[in-house]
Amino acid sequence: MIQTIRAVHIRLRGKPCCYLTYSMHRICVLILFLLSCCFMNNEARAQHVTLRNSSLEGKPGIKVAPPGWRVAVNTPDILPGVYNFRKTAKAGETYVGLQAGDNYTEGIEQELPVPLQKGLIYNLSLDLAFSRIYSHEHCYGNLAIFGGDTPGDTSELLWTSGSFTDTVWHRWTAEFKPRVAHKFISFYAYREEKCNTGVGVVVFMDNLSMIKQIMKTELTATASCNNTATGSVSVKVIGGAPPYTYQWTPGNYRTPEVSNLPGGFYEVLVTAADGVTSKGAVTVGESDLTTSTNVTLSHCGGDNKSAITLDIKGGVPPYELLVNGIEREGREFKDLAPGNYVFVVKDKQVCIDTADVLIQEPAPLVVKEVNVAPCSCSEVSDGSIRWVVEGGTPPYKYRMDGDMWQADSLHRNLKTGNYHFEIEDANGCGEKGMAVVTSPWQNCLVVMPSAFSPNGDGNNDLFRPKVYDAVTNYQLRVFNRWGSLVFQTNDPKTGWDGYMKGRPQSSQAFVYVCSFNTSGNEPKEYRGTVMLVK
Repeated sequence: MIQTIRAVHIRLRGKPCCYLTYSMHRICVLILFLLSCCFMNNEARAQHVTLRNSSLEGKPGIKVAPPGWRVAVNTPDILPGVYNFRKTAKAGETYVGLQAGDNYTEGIEQELPVPLQKGLIYNLSLDLAFSRIYSHEHCYGNLAIFGGDTPGDTSELLWTSGSFTDTVWHRWTAEFKPRVAHKFISFYAYREEKCNTGVGVVVFMDNLSMIKQIMKTELTATASCNNTATGSVSVKVIGGAPPYTYQWTPGNYRTPEVSNLPGGFYEVLVTAADGVTSKGAVTVGESDLTTSTNVTLSHCGGDNKSAITLDIKGGVPPYELLVNGIEREGREFKDLAPGNYVFVVKDKQVCIDTADVLIQEPAPLVVKEVNVAPCSCSEVSDGSIRWVVEGGTPPYKYRMDGDMWQADSLHRNLKTGNYHFEIEDANGCGEKGMAVVTSPWQNCLVVMPSAFSPNGDGNNDLFRPKVYDAVTNYQLRVFNRWGSLVFQTNDPKTGWDGYMKGRPQSSQAFVYVCSFNTSGNEPKEYRGTVMLVK
């Protein structure tokens, strides 16, 4: 068995690989298969570069670089201990201090085991700190990372920290994408701003990480329409070696762009041909397409002056608009008649929003009645006009012959004649017309009837004087033949109906006394009898 195993020899790249007994031939084939698979997988590995002595350990001193590193230029220092500077290292025992000025800079470098590749993205983490006093006064700290092809080559500035003044160690992450391949990487104190001292930049560096190849993704999303799966996601890959593979969750989609998605949270895992992976996430929102309306109604019924203004926001412009099923343009619609208006807004993503507006104008202002009370006689001004109005927008106001407006619908103390009236509602909608105040009697007088017949036939049912005058201090009293008072009133328009205490009186003669002052303020009193006829 031992001799047989010693007889096994393996060669690659197409040369004979096995010299062994026939019984071991199948084992040899299996070994070759496993090794070939291993080499095939190695070809798809991401490029991660390990720096030598990343903790920067070494013997403290001036113009020295830690083992595994080279002095790139001038006099970098290994600390602590130099210039009596005692700051503790972030990791391990020692770290590096670098200075720079207007015409002076310090740096360290090393040749990489494998070059950084053009177009790939890398990151590197390290700890940085500053001190205002280090041998002399300094203004700020700033570190630059360069790529080069030979020792001391700073042909490409890969990254700079920017100026800082914090004396406490802080972790920084440099991210860079070389424009060309680089065999060397170097770290320099870097003058970026003016300083009031000659060599005014100092930076302390420690605890460098591996240089890792990374890949970045930029994700975009288009919102989904409400209740319809119209959203989309896409990913753009930066860095890594194409071709890429994609895996979206949820959904297990395998393409860089995915459409017809409902709203929700989506993650993607991108894997490059060199094995680098990157994850990203994006939210597909619901469409924010909204349509609001501002409605202005006609003030007066029948004007057809209503207007609707649309305010369309969100979604993906441009928009299409249908009004009651007809394609329209614009956002403002004027001179609208009463009715229902349905607006359908569709954006470029074919998301839809609707707005339904019912236009209702006020009812037209209508003068339903013009009630005219005539003058008692042509010589007095006790006529009146009263209007009954409907519709429009209350309250109403009234005036005649261009006089002052009044809120009362009854105009009193009118003499005989023609009157032009105007009526308006709260919105200024109005009606006009003319009313005539007449007098049934030319001369002013009061006539006492001699009989009445309260039989309910609507003819002469009441006993009252015919008053054709603007009388005042009016009083009418009626007595039966025994002198008992059966009726009295102070209203010239109120008459006796032939009843006494709810009981009808028999046909007979009754005595009346009627007193009043005439429109000329002359006192009058009429006495006589009136016959109640059944």
